Amino acid sequence: MKAKRLVTPADILLSAGVFVLLFPYVYARGHVVLALTVGGVMSVALLAKKRYPIPTLIVTLILSGLVSVLLKRSYPATPGDLVALYAVGRYCGRLTSLVAVTVTLLAGFVVAEVSRAIPSYDTKNFSVLALVPLAVLAGAFVRTQRTYVLGAEDRAERAEREREEVARRRVIEERLRIARELHDIVGHALMSISVTSSVSARFVEDEPKAGREALETINAVSNSALGEIRRTLSLLRGVAEPLKRPALGLGDLPDLIEQSSSAGLPVTLHESGRRTEIPSIVGFTVYRVVQESLTNIKRHADKVTKVAVTLTFTPDSLDIAITNDGSPVEMVDRGTYGLGIQGMRERVAATGGRLNTTALPGGGFRVHARLPLKEARP
Repeated sequence: MKAKRLVTPADILLSAGVFVLLFPYVYARGHVVLALTVGGVMSVALLAKKRYPIPTLIVTLILSGLVSVLLKRSYPATPGDLVALYAVGRYCGRLTSLVAVTVTLLAGFVVAEVSRAIPSYDTKNFSVLALVPLAVLAGAFVRTQRTYVLGAEDRAERAEREREEVARRRVIEERLRIARELHDIVGHALMSISVTSSVSARFVEDEPKAGREALETINAVSNSALGEIRRTLSLLRGVAEPLKRPALGLGDLPDLIEQSSSAGLPVTLHESGRRTEIPSIVGFTVYRVVQESLTNIKRHADKVTKVAVTLTFTPDSLDIAITNDGSPVEMVDRGTYGLGIQGMRERVAATGGRLNTTALPGGGFRVHARLPLKEARP
């Protein structure tokens, strides 16, 4: 994480402060031109300390060395040196800062040896020596604190983005779930009503009893569909959660098979294996898969003489197979083709299972799904 490397008003004030402090330090020996030149160049150089901390330190050390040789002062001890060392600790890494401290101390020792009038680094100059690493350490401390703050802000922003993404995914999942529910409920109900009404129209005059039974079937199917739509819409109002506590399951399959048979579909239900306790979400998924498969047979198959719904129970899974021997009819509206199968796949995948569809040789179609029972159990 990099700090902003722009010159701010605070940087300008700091450079001006260094000039103000440095001028009397040099002017005390009567060197007015030297004081103005060194103070001005050092102050301007310090404006680049954020972007170029190492070059800035080099410039300040050279100027300080010049002042030390000419005025026989300790080195380094000017305010500009300390500010440049602080910038190195603030904007450079640990290794670079350590090298900068070492080079600064060695440079001071060399200058002291070249100019015999300057006190060498000994215990008397410990305070001067201590200022070098202390300035770098101060900058490193600020850098560490700033990095921590920026890291905390970044983590907070990332967590907020993740929460928004989770919320967005949940909204999409809810929309898909409601779309599947309405597709299955309305599609099955309308298809059953359409088939039953077309059949009953032929019996109204010749066989009034059969006509009344067909109308009763239409009434039952429409009332059931209305009830399921109300339960689904209650999800939008936060009143109920149909998928967590579904009202339909394996126990409702016989009624569904009977409705389809009444509508003229030759469907039978077969079970094999030992039925154990089935999670409600699995039972609900089975019901919707069978319902959508039967609806698709009514809509997309012709000359159907046999429809077999088979449930196979095992200790770990439940297999569903819906097979018909009809021939496919030409699609009128291809815009919605495949939505029912896609919805079934999504339902089965939500339980950890898999759904496959197969066109059978010689005509017919098979829908097969395997739903794991262990993963679906709470």
